[in-house]
Amino acid sequence: MSPRTQKSIASAAHWLLCLALILMGNFGLMAQRLLPRKPTNPVVAPDSLQKRSASLPRVGVTMANADSTKKDTLQAQSDLKSTVVYSAKDSTIMDPTAQEVHLYGQAKVTYGAIVLQADYIRLNWTTNEVFAKGTYDTTSKKWVGEPIFEDNGEKYDTKELRYNFKTRKGFIKGIVTQQGDGNIRGTTVKKDAEDNMYIRGSIYTTCNLTHPHFHIAAKKIKVIPEKQVISGPFNLVIADVPLPLGLPFGFFPIPKKKEIGTSGLIMPTYGEEPNGRGYYLRDGGYYWAISDKINMSITGQIYSRGSWGIGLAMPYAVKYRFNGNFNLRFNRNVQGNEIKVLNKPRNDFSLNWTHTPVTRGTSSFGASVNIGSNSFNQFNEFSTQRYIQNVAGSSVQYNKQFGQFARMGTSVRVNQRFPDRSKVDAEGKQIDPGAIDAGIDFNFGINQIAPFALKGGTGAWYESFRLGMDFSGGLTANNNIVYADTSSARLGFVWANPPSNVVGSSTSPITTYALNAETFSQFIKNSQFTGRFSIPISLPNIKLFRYINITPGISMSGDAFTQKFQYKYISGNKVQVDTLKGFYFANNVSFSASVNTRLYGTFFIKGKRLEAIRHTVIPSASISYVPDQSNLYEKTVVNERGEVRYLNRYRTVGGNLTTSGTSAAAISWSLNNLFEAKLRPKSDSTGKQFEKKSILDNLSLNGSYNLMADSLNMSDISMAANAQLFKNLNFNFSASFDPYAYVQDAAYGTVGRKINKYSVMANQGLAKLSNINIAFSTRFAPKGADKPKKANTPNTEEQQRMINANPAAYVDFNIPWTVNFSYNFGYTKQGLAKATTIQALTMQGDFSLTPKWKFTYSTGVDVVAKAPSITNIGIIRDLHCWEMSFNWTPFAGSGFRVNNYNFEIRAKSALLRDLKLSRRRSFYDQGGF
Repeated sequence: MSPRTQKSIASAAHWLLCLALILMGNFGLMAQRLLPRKPTNPVVAPDSLQKRSASLPRVGVTMANADSTKKDTLQAQSDLKSTVVYSAKDSTIMDPTAQEVHLYGQAKVTYGAIVLQADYIRLNWTTNEVFAKGTYDTTSKKWVGEPIFEDNGEKYDTKELRYNFKTRKGFIKGIVTQQGDGNIRGTTVKKDAEDNMYIRGSIYTTCNLTHPHFHIAAKKIKVIPEKQVISGPFNLVIADVPLPLGLPFGFFPIPKKKEIGTSGLIMPTYGEEPNGRGYYLRDGGYYWAISDKINMSITGQIYSRGSWGIGLAMPYAVKYRFNGNFNLRFNRNVQGNEIKVLNKPRNDFSLNWTHTPVTRGTSSFGASVNIGSNSFNQFNEFSTQRYIQNVAGSSVQYNKQFGQFARMGTSVRVNQRFPDRSKVDAEGKQIDPGAIDAGIDFNFGINQIAPFALKGGTGAWYESFRLGMDFSGGLTANNNIVYADTSSARLGFVWANPPSNVVGSSTSPITTYALNAETFSQFIKNSQFTGRFSIPISLPNIKLFRYINITPGISMSGDAFTQKFQYKYISGNKVQVDTLKGFYFANNVSFSASVNTRLYGTFFIKGKRLEAIRHTVIPSASISYVPDQSNLYEKTVVNERGEVRYLNRYRTVGGNLTTSGTSAAAISWSLNNLFEAKLRPKSDSTGKQFEKKSILDNLSLNGSYNLMADSLNMSDISMAANAQLFKNLNFNFSASFDPYAYVQDAAYGTVGRKINKYSVMANQGLAKLSNINIAFSTRFAPKGADKPKKANTPNTEEQQRMINANPAAYVDFNIPWTVNFSYNFGYTKQGLAKATTIQALTMQGDFSLTPKWKFTYSTGVDVVAKAPSITNIGIIRDLHCWEMSFNWTPFAGSGFRVNNYNFEIRAKSALLRDLKLSRRRSFYDQGGF
């Protein structure tokens, strides 16, 4: 007879004795729920108390006072404040002598927010204690049904547990609990009334395996739920090998339930720049998880040859409102070798700020700021794309809609062109300071309305008449000095009081100065205000011969200026120019008309699959006419002979001079072509008779002709084309042609002077090719490689969106290989000058050496320079909860940064581990910035 059977027989005997006592007198009840004791008379027990079998529903125990003395009516109320509900699959055994309930087989006890599950649970209603443990399965030789304890959402896996409902204290053996992104394990645990846990023989790890790859080992730790883990002396253990890396104490913050990250140290990366700043520790610092809306990281760099840097990054997001990222970096670079510093130290900075609103309401604020010192990209930038970037643009905008018709907006912009360091003088000093253009712009407008159809209209032709209003302007400044050509040979008169320089003309010679603290006042002084308004009027469309669309239009427009030039002929062929300050308007009216249609042609092939090719031609033309601009020009006598010139009142004389009157007119034209193939389907199962496939998405020509210019009326002719060839080969083409001839002229340098004579008439060809750009790109990867990634691990929408929006920034171990090819060709030729050519072939990709080893590469060939382009080679090892990477750049296009490498090993986030992704490190990656 088994011990469990013997115990059951003994229990049945006790129950028979209890039943006899109940029949002889008044006695307390053993019923179905464990409730708080109340000072009332005992109730009569039912006659069905017996051993519970697995087939019975979930049962409980209600405890009443066992003393039947009527005087005992002032007993203290039980400390249990909620009903204790329990169940068991195998059996439930009640022991009235010990006042215990024994639960066997998938037992479960619920008390308020506390849930306990185990293979065996013992309840004692006298001491308000519960004891739980698993059972040893002799067949599998494993412990099964070990206790799982849950309290207010916190889950604890244990081997043995004792817990007191009254004091909320407990004693646990062999605990495993999840805290934030990591889990804590220990041999023995004490739990106090405030749910704090004191653990001995503990480890802390972010690896989710039963036997973790790494952990932090400590003899004693204290866990404060949802706040932090406090540790005594600890050390790092990797692959069961204790390392002499640790601290005498530690604080490990536990992140909140919302995924905002965990505040803590950011470990730096290690590497070397042999020809530059030497060995380095980079991107180490501190990450501060401020809230679920904003966090901040402060990182630094230090180099063995004296260079250093610091960076601040602050991403932020408010759900359904906006999100953004603020980055500020400063570097002090010292170039040299082990013996001496070669160049003067250089201070560089970079400011990047993006702010993206979610469209809602009637207003929006957005920002895209990218400001940096001229040499920052070349000597400090980490991404390949930004390293070779020569321009940067920044803007901050605010827009507001007033009702259905009115709108306004304002913006601040800064555009930079970084200096070309290859331009130096005879002494080797740089002569190109770069260019900066900054401004504040504003606009206000009334959307076009149909005044004759405000209530819907009846469909009459005149109801399509529409009008609106736009006003825009701004304050602009740049670091250009524009010198006006005041020579009498050009003007036809002598300027009596010529200025030393005139700023603002786009056709005059330009000198650029370096912007610094000394020249900033001149930068502000050279700023100019511009303003322009227009009242566009849309007239009803006209159909000509059913297929030709004619759209006439009228526009009233004007400009606002803060200065005005006043001209006066004095004598001796001299003209005096006075500058008047104020606020002036110049108005004009313009007329326009556009015409367009579509022509279709089909070439029948009747091939095996190719049925026909359809050619679509979309010609269009427009004409504009400004009958009078007399308010923009002043009619002035310029010499003793009485010759008259129209001199610009609001812009510089040297840049705007005309003798052709005050009217303006121009014709613009374009010709677009589309080619499509009509194919029979490969199988009849699709149900389609034919399917269309684009051959050439676009082939366009466009240009214009100035009807009122006295020379050089024709504009350059532009040509563009794009198509997708052979499923995954992208093709882009653009070119421009100059129709005029050039002649040698020392004043115009090697380019020569453009003359008012067509190239074909000067035996220089039909037109001169000014520039051409050709680009091919393709990607090869296994089927399904480009599908969006989806993780099982809970993560924020921003994290998932970032991964899917930047697939090239991550290595996917689930894809065995990828290859990306691109080819770029550029040709530029101005006039008679020598042509310049750019030609490069680049390749980027990765392949798996094994399921855990990944090889990445990025390289190319500069065909013109006959040298490799920026080349990076990397090896990544997936270590489940860790990743190891090695990156080497044998060629970076700069002697200052060539031949650098870095080695890195770090723990991965749970999100990346689930996606089987590793962050791709480029030759000079951004890291923590």
